[in-house]
Amino acid sequence: MPITSDGRLDLSHLDELLSGAKLFAFTAVSNTLGTVNPVQHLSARARSAGAISVVDACQAVPRMPVDVTQWQCDFMAFSSHKMLGPTGIGVLWGRKELLDAMPPFLAGGGMINVVRYDSSTYADVPARFEAGTPAIAEAVGLGVAVDYLSAIGMERVHAYESQLARIALEKLGALKNVTIYGPGLEHRTGVISLTVGDIHAHDLASILDREGICVRAGHHCNQPLMEKLGVPATTRASFYIYNTPLEIDQLVAGIESAKRIFKIA
Repeated sequence: MPITSDGRLDLSHLDELLSGAKLFAFTAVSNTLGTVNPVQHLSARARSAGAISVVDACQAVPRMPVDVTQWQCDFMAFSSHKMLGPTGIGVLWGRKELLDAMPPFLAGGGMINVVRYDSSTYADVPARFEAGTPAIAEAVGLGVAVDYLSAIGMERVHAYESQLARIALEKLGALKNVTIYGPGLEHRTGVISLTVGDIHAHDLASILDREGICVRAGHHCNQPLMEKLGVPATTRASFYIYNTPLEIDQLVAGIESAKRIFKIA
């Protein structure tokens, strides 16, 4: 899908794009620009076109209240490590009638109902997709993360991150030769991608790392978007519940330090 100049999805030709499509996959929140996309609207448009909707919610579930019954999507996936849980495990939610119609993609213990020499039957969902020994320790850790965030309250998580995003956009936006990509605060989360003059994203990240500031540099698994933005890569800061306004000041100071090193005003 094309995007608008401020990094939002351009929906003007969506019906044409969905014509004949079997599956429509999109992100709920961009991992590159922080853009919050209209999931319920996109799911409805996919359904009208006869396409199955698949939502990447990795950046949405940790940051805001999510209700798949409101989204009305067909499938939704998210990862544990984005929401304070361990790596190596995630969640796939799907409409039961679609899951029932899907054959298993892995074979192993626990996913079989009856086995004979000439035939076999599979277990009911979700067991049919859980072949072999599951990631037990990771699942326990993910459950604890879910309980922890639920106890805080996702409305509070979203409100706090929005506060940090507002402060960061104001302070970063006041810096000379700093370009921030993506929409305004009303359409984004605390994921902020930027460039600083002609400093390469990896150089900027290395300087910030030296000062104890952790960012992500690269094309963020999104090279076509980098081409659209006209940059080889961006530096991405992601704010979450463990960050503070003081750390935003440290990020600003780190960027100013990088500008001095590269002699950028």
